[in-house]
Amino acid sequence: MFLQLLMLYASVSALKEEDPDVHRNFMQVCVAHGYQAQSYQVTTADGYILTLFRIPGKTDEPITSGKPVAFLQHGLLDLSDTWIMNEPAPGFILADAGFDVWFGNSRGSFHSLGHVKYNPWIHSDYWDFTWQHMAEYDIPAVIPFVLNQTGQKKLTYVGHSQGTLQMFAHLAEDPSFMKYINIFIALAPVGTVRYLDIDFFNLLKRIPYFDTLDALGIHSFLQNANAPGINYVFCDVLPDVCDGVAQALSDSKVSEDNTERFPVILSHEPGGTSVFNMMHWQQMTNYLFSKMEKYDYGSVGNLYHYGSIFPPTYDISKIPGPIALFFGIYDRLADPKDGDW
Repeated sequence: MFLQLLMLYASVSALKEEDPDVHRNFMQVCVAHGYQAQSYQVTTADGYILTLFRIPGKTDEPITSGKPVAFLQHGLLDLSDTWIMNEPAPGFILADAGFDVWFGNSRGSFHSLGHVKYNPWIHSDYWDFTWQHMAEYDIPAVIPFVLNQTGQKKLTYVGHSQGTLQMFAHLAEDPSFMKYINIFIALAPVGTVRYLDIDFFNLLKRIPYFDTLDALGIHSFLQNANAPGINYVFCDVLPDVCDGVAQALSDSKVSEDNTERFPVILSHEPGGTSVFNMMHWQQMTNYLFSKMEKYDYGSVGNLYHYGSIFPPTYDISKIPGPIALFFGIYDRLADPKDGDW
């Protein structure tokens, strides 16, 4: 009945103007706003095929070499679209400032569901990853690729949330990788989430939600349904509900956000990830002290994967700079108290 009401509203609302960005894909949004757009595919050492997008400049200017390069990596359950959907859009701001702007898409997200061996909708093995595998395989695949394409020796890495976590983890295990980075700009940086205050995760401490999904053979989580019109109508007819979703998952003060743009933004969300990755995040919320640690498979699984009954921890003292950390005082996922660690 509720879906029928939504569809009825959709037919009525069609009489009024709908933002065309709702139905545009990443590259179409860029072109519609006056920017050139390109896409590339990169294969990681463990076989995942990742899609990168690029804005080399505006549509009315020739492509020139030698521009400084910025690489933007989205956060948990997100995708590259997050950087170009708001107004103003960070991706477009950087392009206007003269950067050659590149956008990553994590394995398992809407734009990066390829693999040399596995079909994500047939083979459950595709979903056997967490952010630690993004750190181990995705980061060293995409950054050198971008530098090779642009002819630059270094780039500026801008990570958000999980996008910071995977770079922190990679640098902790390979500090020399910083030779490719001018500066690491960490937005809502995450290393530990002991002070995370999100109702959804708090509830998960009391129920084995992700374990149940895994046992039922459900291995992907919040995959993009590729139905932007439905999301747009839902947020248009029930804006308070959309505000509530954003508040529950990230902010404690939605009034500080660009709520008028929520219908467009959420029509492209979420990006999706693996249930396994969410299980890793859930483990992180249960740590008794601040640490960055690989996935805990249990003593037997840890012996098989790590050669120890305990999962390895990342030594953050090995992470080199320069790094610029930016926290939001109303951010409920990347709490500034966790940043103090």
